[in-house]
Amino acid sequence: MTITDLHTAAAPSRPATPTLWTPVCRRVDLTPLWGEAALVQGRQVALFLLPDGRLFAVSNQDPATGSHVISRGIVGSRGGRPTIASPLHKDVFDLATGECLTNPDLRLPTWRVQEDADHVIAVAPTRALVAASHGTSDAAGQRAVAALVESVRAARPELVVADAFVDVQEPDVPAVIEGVHGDQDVTIVPLLLSAGYHVFHDLAETADAAVGAPAAGTGPRDVAVSAALGPDPRLADVLARRLDEIGLAEDDTVVLAAAGSSDARAVDDCHATGALLAERIGRDVTVSFISAAEPRVPDAVAAARATASGRVVVASYLLAPGTFATLAAEAGADATSSPLLTDGDAPPAELVAIVAERFDAASPA
Repeated sequence: MTITDLHTAAAPSRPATPTLWTPVCRRVDLTPLWGEAALVQGRQVALFLLPDGRLFAVSNQDPATGSHVISRGIVGSRGGRPTIASPLHKDVFDLATGECLTNPDLRLPTWRVQEDADHVIAVAPTRALVAASHGTSDAAGQRAVAALVESVRAARPELVVADAFVDVQEPDVPAVIEGVHGDQDVTIVPLLLSAGYHVFHDLAETADAAVGAPAAGTGPRDVAVSAALGPDPRLADVLARRLDEIGLAEDDTVVLAAAGSSDARAVDDCHATGALLAERIGRDVTVSFISAAEPRVPDAVAAARATASGRVVVASYLLAPGTFATLAAEAGADATSSPLLTDGDAPPAELVAIVAERFDAASPA
């Protein structure tokens, strides 16, 4: 087993810096089915060359014990999946995804690998996606958001995708970041429809604190915060579908009900979504708020009713069922659409795609 450190990158900071690929060895330095260890940016990485020529890099730290021994493990396969068995407790991990095939509570962080024309092999850390929702005490809302995160996890099996909450529920975002394996950098994706105080203050401060306090025994980690989910034309598509579900008619007047914020940037985001929805359904949309901003939803509904020739309907620009969805439904409209996520239904594909894209956009290439 060889420990090398051909290049040490400067400590990254938030926002995410461009990935520094670290050269570690040449292909001729590796023996098929035999692991080698490299010290990269203060972290031990285990590299493996398979007989078919494929290269894999994973953390050298055994997730069960914390010992740096994975490079001494036994390479194998299960169902066509390349694996490495820890030499200590014999836990078996998928070399491509890091999934533990013997203990679902364990996961081995993976590293990205590339090889240049001169057969020099370089590695770069993969990142964990921390999906940070607001949190709710409503059981249906909890299930709906959990289903979204699970769908993201299924869509991106190569990533560690962790649930976290800004308020109400546990675990909170700092605790989740602390629990992510120290070999992995983190991108926080706010499961919030607009970027207000939580994005610009709470999550930004959490990211700064995590950068300043890397996990024990590891190098500095990079923690980034992505943009919020909205505004995005695909959210307008989902809103339009929800309106179709309540039978949107040609003479209906539409009021968009957003959560509201004291942050002007979040309010602007909601107005941008209202404009996207208006374009999508071919009529004016009044933007209103449940709290913190004006006009409030009941006032907007009442004002719309004064001039409406048909029904007044509320389009719920809310992520999931909960207190705010109930308040929107009680605002006096003739009909109210469901939130973007609904309990018991598959999350809209658009939302899954937006979460993944926000992660990719905020993460180093």
